[in-house]
Amino acid sequence: MDPTNFSQEEIARHVAEQRRLMQEADALMRYAHSRTGLLARFLQRMADGIDPTGEMRRNGGRRR
Repeated sequence: MDPTNFSQEEIARHVAEQRRLMQEADALMRYAHSRTGLLARFLQRMADGIDPTGEMRRNGGRRR
């Protein structure tokens, strides 16, 4: 089928289905990452890269 011939309803249905699949995959990945600690380690490395000394994190994001 030619995608240019899809009706607005078919396009909306397809987008809704893709959104649902993405949300399910996102939930599964978050669960897997939280169970293994990957997400926490990733976030810690990212925070260390942004603020290596940890000063901004200790001050609640405020600079002196």
